[in-house]
Order: sequence, then structure tokens, then C-alpha cells
Amino acid sequence: MTGLIARIKEQPREVLDAIATSMNVRASEPAMQAICARYMAQIALPAGSRVLEVGCGNGAATRLIMQHVGPARLVGIDPSAVFIRMAAETFAGDPRASFAIGEAAATGQPDACFDLVIAHTVYSHLIDPEQALAEARRVLRPGGQLVIFDGDFATLTVARFDGDPLQAAAGAVLRHLVHAPYIMRRLPALVSAAGFRVQSLAPHGYMQTTNPAYLLTLLARGTHAAAEAGEIGQELVESFVREARRRVANGSFYGAMLFLSLTASKDSE
Repeated sequence: MTGLIARIKEQPREVLDAIATSMNVRASEPAMQAICARYMAQIALPAGSRVLEVGCGNGAATRLIMQHVGPARLVGIDPSAVFIRMAAETFAGDPRASFAIGEAAATGQPDACFDLVIAHTVYSHLIDPEQALAEARRVLRPGGQLVIFDGDFATLTVARFDGDPLQAAAGAVLRHLVHAPYIMRRLPALVSAAGFRVQSLAPHGYMQTTNPAYLLTLLARGTHAAAEAGEIGQELVESFVREARRRVANGSFYGAMLFLSLTASKDSE
């Protein structure tokens, strides 16, 4: 099944607004901010560097890139015109950042003009990661870096015991919101085959118990998509939401997932 975000251009405004809210919540969580600070701090760029952010969305992750990587210029691309307008509004006062419609496999950018291509939670939604990697290599300068950060979504869990019914909501997330839940396990081989030299693959544990705002939005969107697909009824969607909130309220909620960051380079020619 193709994930909802892989079909982002087809989505109505209310779905895009829900995704944008989830992006903002995730980017504002201290746990995710700490992870982003850790992996982005490892990126060293030359003076006057140019960065291409693939799948910039509404600009929520762009703020973290600007803060921790500090490029001279950043171009963010996304297939959604709505998200591009949101990102442009967010950075209206920052001349370093600009945004344009484009896709990972067809960025619309010139050859060999970027020092870094970064994709933050993008590759799990791509239908053709091989073409996206070829495109990243095309737009990178010799010696340029590729950094990909994403969830190992196959590890997503909210279960507290064997057979926990709430885990079915996580299953709905995988079926409807994520196209490639195992992509980060496959990525090192794909990146090497695309002509890059893999430099590192680092794990980043993510766990929430007391303030799982992002995970709650993820579960809500996944179960809503399952209802839209006719898999479950609205009453079950609401019961999943109530149960997740009940666990947060009584201190029994648990949610976790592994994230990974991959860094690779395009050899000098």
C-alpha cells in the first residue's frame, strides 16, 4: 500500500493541515530536538555552503537545520504547494532560505551546486529511493555530503503487554502513513550502490511516556486514515484516541521508535 504522504499532492487541505501540525509538534518536542541537535552537529560545511533540503514540508525541520547546521544558503523543496507556502511564510524574513516545488527524484535544481543534501523523515515515504539517491548525487558538488534521517518505523510500538489492542493503532500508521517502514535498514546498501561512500549510520532512540504529543498525533492520523479506507469504524478510531489519552493521564502510556541518521559523501572527481 502506498503511504498517504507518498501521495501528498492528492491530499485535501484538512489532511495537509493535520500533517503540518504533526510536523510542528514533533520538531518542538525536547526529545526530538535533542536527537536533531546530535545528528546535525556532526555535519561540517565549508564557508558559503549551499544546502538542499529534500521534502522540507512546512519548514518545521528547516528551523532546526538552520539552527544547527547554519548554511549560507538553503533551498527547500517539497511536492506540496501548500507546504511550500507555509515554509516560505515561516522564513519570510530570512534571506538565507528559499523554497520551491520539487520532488526527491526530480528536484529541479542544477547539477553539482550543493554542498549538502539533507532529507529529514523523507525516505520512508518515497516510492523510488534509488532515483532519489541518483538525483541527490547529481545536484551535489564533488566532495559534497548526503545526510538522511528517518524512523525505523518497523520498530514503532505503543504496546505495554503481549496482544495490547492499542498496538493495532500503530499498525494503522504503518499501513497508511508510511510507504517503506524498513527503508533505513536497506539504505546503506542503496546509498553505496548509488555511488556514495557511506561514512556513518547512527541510531537514535526515541521514547515518550508523559508527554507523547507527536505519537498521539501519529496514532490519530493513522487510525483516521484506516477509517477513511473503510478498514474500521469511527467509533473504533475514537476508542483508540480515548485509550491513548487515558494512559497518558494515568501515567501508563509508553511509546517508542528507533530513528537512524546516515551520512555519506560524493567522492571528488
